[in-house]
Amino acid sequence: MKVMTIALAGLLGLAALQPAQAQFTIPQGPFANSQAVAAWWNANNTSGVKTQVLYNGRKIYERLAGFNPNIVVKYYQCNQTNDVRTYCGHTLDGFTTSDGLIDRIDTINGTRAALADSDIYVDEVLIRPLTVPGPAPSKKYFLISCKGDATIREPTGNVYYRVRAWTPTFNPPYAGHCYP
Repeated sequence: MKVMTIALAGLLGLAALQPAQAQFTIPQGPFANSQAVAAWWNANNTSGVKTQVLYNGRKIYERLAGFNPNIVVKYYQCNQTNDVRTYCGHTLDGFTTSDGLIDRIDTINGTRAALADSDIYVDEVLIRPLTVPGPAPSKKYFLISCKGDATIREPTGNVYYRVRAWTPTFNPPYAGHCYP
């Protein structure tokens, strides 16, 4: 019994020496504007992790003193909700990955199951051909990859994606572009 008590006390002592695991959740939004995003990151501790925060591809906050793994968070101005989030959910907003934007196009803003009923081009290269024929004429989406400020993870510039145009469209045609 005495040996078991000593062993248990030793285990408890070792547990007390272990550093506490910090719980940190990256806020997805909504925020009112980019200043509110930067203010949130200024006011909150990321437990000493290197941190960079971007808004529409541009750096709005960074803390480079710290350790890895680093945090790079991308926020976008959302057209429909007129706020700032990491994921807006509308095809005309910025997307961190081309797959995310293609999925949003396929599901028409989440209102139906995914269909490959459109040709999708990124920077003029067909990356996902139409596989489900629909009524003529078929739809085509033209996406552009955009480069913003350099980050820890993307030293040549962070990449995000936007819809440049689609066909058929209504007049006047949509002419999307990278954020200024």
